[in-house]
Amino acid sequence: MSNVFLFKSLSQPSQDISSKAMSTKRAWFNYFQKGIDLGQVRYIIMRSWKRSQRHGINPNNQEAPVVYKGKVIAERINKNKELLHLIRPFMDDLYEIVKGTDSVLAFSDRDGVVLELFGDSEIAVSAASVNFKVGVDMREEVTGTNAIGLAINEKRPIQVFSAEHYCLAWHEANCSSAPIMDPFSNELIGVITLVGYYKSAHPHSLGLITTAANTIMQLIHQQGLEKEKYLLNNYFSAAMDSISDGLVIVNRYGEIVKLNAVAAHLLKVPTTSCYKNVLKEFDYLKPLLRSIQETINGNDIITKKELNIPSKEKFTILFTARRITVNEECLGIILILKKELTSGVREQIAAKYQFSSLIGKSDKFLHTIQLAKKMAKTDKSILISGESGTGKELFAQAIHNASSRKDGPFIAVNCAGIPKELIASELFGYEEGSFTGAVKGGKKGKFEAANGGTIFLDEIGDMPLDLQAHLLRVLEEKEVTPVGSNNPKPLDIRVIAATNKDLFLMAKENKFRLDLFYRLNVLSLTIPPLRERTEDFTQFIEKFLPEKTMSPSLLNEFYKYDWPGNVRELQNVLEHIDVMCEDRVVTAEHLPFYLKEQLIVTKEEMPIHKVFTKKAEKESIIWALRESASVAEAAEKLQVSTSTLYRWIKQHGISVKEELKKE
Repeated sequence: MSNVFLFKSLSQPSQDISSKAMSTKRAWFNYFQKGIDLGQVRYIIMRSWKRSQRHGINPNNQEAPVVYKGKVIAERINKNKELLHLIRPFMDDLYEIVKGTDSVLAFSDRDGVVLELFGDSEIAVSAASVNFKVGVDMREEVTGTNAIGLAINEKRPIQVFSAEHYCLAWHEANCSSAPIMDPFSNELIGVITLVGYYKSAHPHSLGLITTAANTIMQLIHQQGLEKEKYLLNNYFSAAMDSISDGLVIVNRYGEIVKLNAVAAHLLKVPTTSCYKNVLKEFDYLKPLLRSIQETINGNDIITKKELNIPSKEKFTILFTARRITVNEECLGIILILKKELTSGVREQIAAKYQFSSLIGKSDKFLHTIQLAKKMAKTDKSILISGESGTGKELFAQAIHNASSRKDGPFIAVNCAGIPKELIASELFGYEEGSFTGAVKGGKKGKFEAANGGTIFLDEIGDMPLDLQAHLLRVLEEKEVTPVGSNNPKPLDIRVIAATNKDLFLMAKENKFRLDLFYRLNVLSLTIPPLRERTEDFTQFIEKFLPEKTMSPSLLNEFYKYDWPGNVRELQNVLEHIDVMCEDRVVTAEHLPFYLKEQLIVTKEEMPIHKVFTKKAEKESIIWALRESASVAEAAEKLQVSTSTLYRWIKQHGISVKEELKKE
């Protein structure tokens, strides 16, 4: 007996089903054995066949080629245990409906791996003969055209009948699959499938499985609402413990579930029901949203992170984030907010970034990271050089977090942002009564606050010359004397300085102390500008515009632009696009005005097709085809002749039929 999918039929096949099966088998034979396409196969199936061919799958396979076992499948089941626990009773009830119809129910995860089967033992044995069992990988690129793989690709219910299946093993089967989407994020989380012998196929099997998927999504939605109730209970408990602080509850999707009046006042947001999406809507709250998302995926508690709020009164919010978990699953975050007046000196108690946080895979950038990692192992002073916006402070934080001082404080000071008359007292502290306006009891300076950790002196080239001598003495003697005091205090700190200037040249011009330069420049690290690491553009775009696609012509302009503001400018541009672009595809019209003008000038100087990099060319062609109804229209979009576009299509092996816009 051949090893093909075979379930014993309890009912006689109708003439229509038998003739339909014969027709699909002839079409399959003509295409795979003779190479003839007579147009007898559904378009969606033919596209899948062609993709399966490109993946190199043998259509004569007698069984599914990949079955995960042991630890691999156990980890997948464990990852989906909450969902499986939720749907198992429903799947058992559903099987009672289809019991006796020579069918088996299957649940697959988002990757098409079957995690659970519901069926009679006899049917399960027949299914196992072609490897359809727990652990089988049913992705299209692994097993060829099948209902599970197509449901994943198309994100909609699908039925694959008899020889519509790519592999011979499944030609006796009729399979109906429906995707299960998370009702909150609309992301695919699994697939439910009804598999049976095609001769027993019921005309409403696809409708049944679609209804089942919708019911499961309703169960998930109901469970999600119950979790939000649990979040609210946690909120009120926290409010009782710290009612004078600002309190915010955020779910795992970055939406505010509840906040108190103090938090609303601090964040400058409404206290009515319209606060739900303010973290995504207000630019000044975006850093808070990113920290929340990192906390959901990271540590239980983040303490004293800064958030600058636009206001007539200049102040900073310090916030603590605490994860709320049930069965090791993070449901959301409780934020506790405190207001702190600012003095012009930027200080943070903990360094946020690690080397793994830094975005970039270009050779030059990775080489810089390797050098920085070596420097992190020592306790010597480091001078970080680079243009404005290259990420010098991010490297300083990463070095601190990779050093033996990672558990100590990280204090960041912008030397250009402190008034000259305050800089000494801010850096070195002062005693009570040392000057008019001094705080009672005195104040600890930034160097003393950094004791046991790292002090980061940003824009060191802007420090006044007279103060440089004081700084040099502190570094050499490893002690600090507060203003108005005669009692030095010992220091145990690591100094990292940063500049966008040539300090050695400034020293020659007597604008910077040469001895201080040598003291700071024990180790030297130069951060490459963005224009020298254009390979990293796509990573930035994926991070800041995860749900959008940048048109290849615009991406090509990005490669050619100089980016004087470096990563900071690129990030600002991408955040601007995220707000202004409501479409899936980003074009020049979504850019900030200043950048739009410069890129338009570039395009007028030279036709688009003459400046395409190889990196963008193929992507450009595919994009143009998908946005056009004909090759001629696509050529017009790319500003090339139709014959030139056909030549490019052939060079890149692009299928016009598959890529052209479907009406």
